[in-house]
Parts: sequence; C-alpha cells; structure tokens
Amino acid sequence: MASIRERNGKFNVIYSYTNEKGERKQKWETYETKAEAKRRKKEIEYKKEMGSFVVRKCKTLDELITEYVALYGKENWALSTYEGNVSLINNYILPVIGDAKLSEINTRFILLLFVPLYITKRSEAVLQRGK
Repeated sequence: MASIRERNGKFNVIYSYTNEKGERKQKWETYETKAEAKRRKKEIEYKKEMGSFVVRKCKTLDELITEYVALYGKENWALSTYEGNVSLINNYILPVIGDAKLSEINTRFILLLFVPLYITKRSEAVLQRGK
C-alpha cells in the first residue's frame, strides 16, 4: 500500500518494498503536483496487486537519464523539445559521462568535468579581446 504526503509544497509517494536481501525498505518519490503523485500511487498499487512491481534501480547516469526521459520527458515536453533534449543528451552528455556510476558522482566529479570547459571558454575570450 502506498501513501501520499505533502512536504514543502511538493507531494511524496511513500511505499515499502523488499530488496534482494529480503530486507523491508521504504521508498519516497517526489512529485510537483498532487495529480502526478496520485497517478504514481495508483500505478504502484496496481503493479503490486498484479505482482509485476519492480523498484527502479539505476546504477549509471545513462540508466537514470533514460528512465527520466521515459517517465518525465514523454509526458511533459512538447515534441520538438523532446527531440531536441534527446539529441543533446545522446550527443553531448551520454558519450562523456553516461557510463559513470551514480555512486561516484559528487562535487569533485562535476568540478573535474567542468573546470577544463570553463578554462577553455575563458582562454578563448581573452584571446579574442587581444586581437
């Protein structure tokens, strides 16, 4: 059985599941609107009743982004926005950091990725001013 709780203006769907070790765990999923939360609650309860409920377990950034686009993008983005975002993700994000494990992504990881890009952009701007 799932429940909905409002916190800080957002809605949480709370449910319990049993992990692969047989331990009972609680999962919280956050949604912007009550309608989205109700839809997810009904989906969870239906899948549990049918015996087909599986807790989402993303291990890499590629898996997480793919799941996000499937769940959020298809529902909320216009067709042109969807196509543009999927192209940007597939051409620029996934080739560079798609294989990164979610457990390894932290502030240091992001800094190591973006500082060289920032320095390159600044260097080009300084060179252009000098011409």
